[in-house]
Amino acid sequence: MFKTLSPLNQMITVLSQSIVTNSQLTPISFRKLIDLSLSSSSQPNLLFLLSQYVHLLDTNLFNSLIRSYTNSHRHLESTLVFTHMPKLGIPPDLFTFPPLLKSISHLYLPSLGVSVHGSLIKLGFSSHVFSATALVTMYSSLSRISDACCLFGEMPDRNSVSWNAMITGLVHNRKFKEAHRLFSEMISLGYELGEVTVVGALTACAHLGSLNQGIWIHNYVVQNRLRMNVFVGTALVDMYMKCGEMKEAMKVFREMRVKSVFSWNALISGLAMNGRGEMAFEAFDSMIKENFKPDSVTFLALLCACCHQGFVEDGRRYFIAMERDFGLQPKIEHHGSMVDLLGRAGLLDEAHELIKTMPMKGLRADAVIWRALLTACRIHGNIQLGKHAVQMLLDLDPDNSENYVLLSNLLVRDRRWNAVGKVREMMSRRGIAKLPGCSSIEINNTVYEFVVTSQFDKDGMHDIYEMVTNMNWELKLAGYVAETDMVSYDLEEEEKESSLMYHSEKLALAFGLLKTSHGLTLRIVKNLRVCKDCHSYFKLVSKVYQREIVVRDRNRFHHFSAGACSCRDYW
Repeated sequence: MFKTLSPLNQMITVLSQSIVTNSQLTPISFRKLIDLSLSSSSQPNLLFLLSQYVHLLDTNLFNSLIRSYTNSHRHLESTLVFTHMPKLGIPPDLFTFPPLLKSISHLYLPSLGVSVHGSLIKLGFSSHVFSATALVTMYSSLSRISDACCLFGEMPDRNSVSWNAMITGLVHNRKFKEAHRLFSEMISLGYELGEVTVVGALTACAHLGSLNQGIWIHNYVVQNRLRMNVFVGTALVDMYMKCGEMKEAMKVFREMRVKSVFSWNALISGLAMNGRGEMAFEAFDSMIKENFKPDSVTFLALLCACCHQGFVEDGRRYFIAMERDFGLQPKIEHHGSMVDLLGRAGLLDEAHELIKTMPMKGLRADAVIWRALLTACRIHGNIQLGKHAVQMLLDLDPDNSENYVLLSNLLVRDRRWNAVGKVREMMSRRGIAKLPGCSSIEINNTVYEFVVTSQFDKDGMHDIYEMVTNMNWELKLAGYVAETDMVSYDLEEEEKESSLMYHSEKLALAFGLLKTSHGLTLRIVKNLRVCKDCHSYFKLVSKVYQREIVVRDRNRFHHFSAGACSCRDYW
């Protein structure tokens, strides 16, 4: 009984016979031979096989092979084909490089990428719009965003694809302000926007809290009849949610003809961060009824919803159901959310026990989890467990200033001033500085940033400080008392109040009140968690000045209205 030959061996047999009989090999058979040779785990000498039919080889064939492999996600084969071109004396041309650079990006091969860039320069192709755009995309994908920006800036000619590549690259590298500025420049130059540009720009707007720009993009999509595909729709939902506009986000979601699990995740995550836990649970139930399978991101959003409102029993239920009902193994992020949920609810022993059981599941508690436990210890004044959390944090993440700030706050709560002083000395000795608070507010399509040391023009800054002083006077008449408990111990009481006056979110608030008309909602984004004093302050401002104020801090949204906050003082 004859043994059946594999397809590759069959092709080698055909090739051998054609060489022996001096017969012609058809281009289709030749192409299939190359394909099989590259994909085989036991490759024959490809160079030898190809060299027997060098008369059939040309640049177009190799370009076709590279493009075919790249498009079918066989990126290693794509690069192998390219490396054989010089060995066979086949010169690359302008069309060789765009798919090749895409494969290099997917394989994450920076050295090869730089080498190919050098080849483009030698061949005189580097300034061509297609090649340059492909290089921008490659360097962005390889996290070399400064190189991508330099290339983009030096491009003699650009098209919409070039702008898309640069904006998308900036967004993927979390350069949202730069992406926002570049998008505005693209609009001013009159380029038409496509779906890819829209998704990148909306992502930047979402992270910056730039609602007005996001609304402009939404209107552009509608007026120019761009496809409201699943990517554009999901980006709009995410943008509106991250700007605190839940009604618009839900309207867009309902109008989406095609949805994906990412669309549902954007909705559920948005509801969670805006303090609408019950609505997030209802959305999850609808997701299941419509036969969408949740993923680990879905459950992380649900657990965050529980954290933001203290829904301990719901959190336990979703944590268990994740693995039991949906076969999803909880990751370290899910354990971190559970530790945060239990800790904030005062269940510190249960939170600590959960951390201790993690190694049995193949996980090891990271700095984020221990920081969540330390935060809970600060809230509930558990010095002993807090010390243990601090020790673990200093071992895992010794250079993170937040760890020292949390430890200081824990000691301040217990009025252990000598220990607070030692922590500050340790920070100074190690060269660790506290991350400064930074807040931004969008007015007339411009995003303004504030820190305590904001350098505005002299007159503008004077007006802001004067407005803060007037606000303080008005609020004190309404019963405001500065909460100075967590301010540094070595300041006098008046100095403590003064330091609280100029927190970045208060400066942004004052600027917003000065520059906007009465009745307009103010939207502020802060890089850190809102402090207790600023939270009380904003509640009173919303009542005294009759303004809706939306603040997005590092963890969640706070919707202030008529003297109350949507978080119900649980944050």
